[in-house]
Amino acid sequence: MQNTDVKSSLLRIRELREKLCTDRKEHQEAYNIKDFVISQLQELHEMICDRKVRRKKLENKSSYILENISALPDCNDDGDI
Repeated sequence: MQNTDVKSSLLRIRELREKLCTDRKEHQEAYNIKDFVISQLQELHEMICDRKVRRKKLENKSSYILENISALPDCNDDGDI
């Protein structure tokens, strides 16, 4: 094997390692988002089931969830959907 082959192989291995590390970080971030959404939805569900919780608290909770995942739709105050 020539010296240039070894050098290009090592460079390719380094590139693959860096890509793997980047992909792993992205996957971890996705899992963190999934865990956040699930825990928040569980809390929201418990709030909905508790008839003592006021509508405003439910609205605030759902807004908090949507804001944190950057998915808050335009809100109008026309009443229920």
